[in-house]
Amino acid sequence: MNSISTRAHDRLGLRTSPIIFFGSAFLIVLFSAGMGLFPGPVQTFFGSIAHWLRYDIGWFYTAGATLLVVFSVGLAMSRYGRIKIGADDAEPEYSGLAWFGMMFAAGVGAVLMFWGIAEPMNHYANPPMGDKAFTDAAAWQAINIANFHFGIHMWAVLIVPGLSFGYFTYKRNLPPRVSSAFHPVLGDRIHGPIGRTIDIISIVATVFGLAVSTGLGALQINSGMKYVFGVPISGMVQAAILAVITAAALTSVLAGMDKGVKRLSYANIILAIALMLFILMNAASTSDLMRSIIEASGRYLSALPVLSTFNDSFGHGQWSGDWTVFYWAWTVTWAPFVGMFVAKISRGRSIRAFVAASLGLPTAFVVVWMSIYGFSAITSDRASADKPGTGGELTKTIVDDGRVQDALFQFLKDMPLYGVTATLALIVIVVFFVTSIDSGALVLDAMANGHEDMGTRRQRVFWSLSVGAVCAAIILTAGDNGLNALQEVIIVIGFPVMILTILQAFLLLQALREDAGAAKPIRTRQWKKVLPQEEYERRAAENSEDMDEYVVLPEFEIGTEPEYETHTPTTSHTQALAASRAAVSIGLTGAVASGKSVVADEFERRGAVVVEFDELMREVLTPGHETLEDLRAVFSEEIVHPDGTIDWETLDGLTTESHSARRRLYDVVGPAVREVADARAKAVGEDSVLALDLALLTESTPRDFDQVVVVSAPVELRVGRLMEERGLTREQAWAEIDADTQQSEREDAADFVMENAGTRDELRELVDAHWDEHVQPVLDETSAHAGS
Repeated sequence: MNSISTRAHDRLGLRTSPIIFFGSAFLIVLFSAGMGLFPGPVQTFFGSIAHWLRYDIGWFYTAGATLLVVFSVGLAMSRYGRIKIGADDAEPEYSGLAWFGMMFAAGVGAVLMFWGIAEPMNHYANPPMGDKAFTDAAAWQAINIANFHFGIHMWAVLIVPGLSFGYFTYKRNLPPRVSSAFHPVLGDRIHGPIGRTIDIISIVATVFGLAVSTGLGALQINSGMKYVFGVPISGMVQAAILAVITAAALTSVLAGMDKGVKRLSYANIILAIALMLFILMNAASTSDLMRSIIEASGRYLSALPVLSTFNDSFGHGQWSGDWTVFYWAWTVTWAPFVGMFVAKISRGRSIRAFVAASLGLPTAFVVVWMSIYGFSAITSDRASADKPGTGGELTKTIVDDGRVQDALFQFLKDMPLYGVTATLALIVIVVFFVTSIDSGALVLDAMANGHEDMGTRRQRVFWSLSVGAVCAAIILTAGDNGLNALQEVIIVIGFPVMILTILQAFLLLQALREDAGAAKPIRTRQWKKVLPQEEYERRAAENSEDMDEYVVLPEFEIGTEPEYETHTPTTSHTQALAASRAAVSIGLTGAVASGKSVVADEFERRGAVVVEFDELMREVLTPGHETLEDLRAVFSEEIVHPDGTIDWETLDGLTTESHSARRRLYDVVGPAVREVADARAKAVGEDSVLALDLALLTESTPRDFDQVVVVSAPVELRVGRLMEERGLTREQAWAEIDADTQQSEREDAADFVMENAGTRDELRELVDAHWDEHVQPVLDETSAHAGS
């Protein structure tokens, strides 16, 4: 904790994780300085890599985005869809309107303002899937593609990280970092070099994603100011626009989530809808626009399967590389920021509700938006064309001249009240980007800190300024090639983030399996709050909080495990527990006279350490032992004699007659007995086998064994054995067998049932076969790991 980075961190008055903060800051500053000092080589470097990613492996982006759609929908429809983001009893913090407004504004609101007209017009003039340009078929193809790029797929790329953040941050209580999603595979190493590298990549990618979006906004705002106020197009004007947006974002981010981001989001969505409704009401034919909305919905859904896998194979991936790859690379760089932000505002909602709303509501809004803007733009372009089947003024501006940023304002010129609507559009664009930067700065700060408590203001200021700095570095050095430069940078940055995002999906599923187990209703592990080591040490030194609530290494609360564990997360506790236990643990049980003792002898002959639960329990439950005091608190004083010794007859009566009492007995005594049994087994060696003989091991008993073996025998054989071995009469033997009513429960709990219906030699053969098939392979694997 006394490294150079830590000392610098403390002198600057920061409260974050030094390595992650300074590592991210270094890469951001390095890029900004490189673009300023060596713009040509840096642009060439990014351009060459972007070309390879676009046209050689662009299929990876297409497959990745579609995979995320399938995963998110499948997860929502599965039984895991009922799990809440946050504690099991958490309730939503924000109303539906506020939630949707913040989610949409932080997601694609700003992007729609830029591409809502420009993209449909591009595909209308150059349809990539075989239709003739400027026809009705080309128009619908263009709107389908625009809906595809901003609909379900885009939101799936954003919400899978949101689900991951939501689960690991608010269910497992891990730090709000991308590395936390890798806990199922990394375990405690999320705090190590691998985890830090993941977080640095994610933070830098988020800064670049925000910077590219802000750069596109600056280009569009500059274009609008030229149309409305006559302001010239230049890099310096765009830099000034960036400065204003960044300053406004700083004001909002310093106000916090509720005062800043929430209020801006409300204003944002209302203004955007107002502008869209104005266009709807003033279109050449409002009824045609309404018809187009309904028709676009069906056409989009019918075209979705083909578009989901379209890679422009006969065009060598040229169109996909120019459009789809750019969109998915751009979107995925927003994924850590939008994912964490959406997760934060979605606490208390189920996975099913989260996925349905996050995919459905924004997509429905996008279909309406694209129908109104796209259909209106195409209608306007046709009206200005020289003849049918050719392009008009919008085609000339957007496609022929390549002035994509002019699209919205060129379109609004044909509307009434141009000065008012164009000014309103400028305000909406500015507010969208301010909202993106301020919510992004809050998220970036949390990712760097490793906790969501408000950090120092200078940290949030730094993240806001870093977005503006990267954007300015690209725009000021790219000149007229600003749009292409922004696209090339984002495609390169997006590649590793797409890989991380796909991995997050699989790791989220692994975590759900670990915590939910296989039983219904779902009961999940409850995790302790994890803090970065430096923050934990600060709070411990300040003595301002109960530090029992916090840990540095991820750990769940013992006793909150799911009833049926199919997966166990890797933590320091589980590793230590595994190290203290035998290589194989067998729970052995069976009815009276079933031959259980013979099986125990045979296990011991093969090298197992065989111990009886009842014997160890008598060793543990002695006067003064902590376990006896715990048992007394559960069953009251009636189980203890006046001299402090245990009343075994009373305890046996309680636990034999009652499933719940037996379960409580094992809950209290089981861990102590198991600890003694494990110690005896480990004394033999690392590859030891423990066979614990429990007479009352049933389905209602807490399970803590690798295998449960139940010995069974026909009733008549058991009667005969009791008469022969104990000298009982037939009536006495039947009475003892009838008193044992739990054999069916034992067999329900069994992994393996040994049917002892023959001779002792035949039973020995059963034990040998079980050992060779189910025990020896585990011992061999343990020895192999120890040898390597």
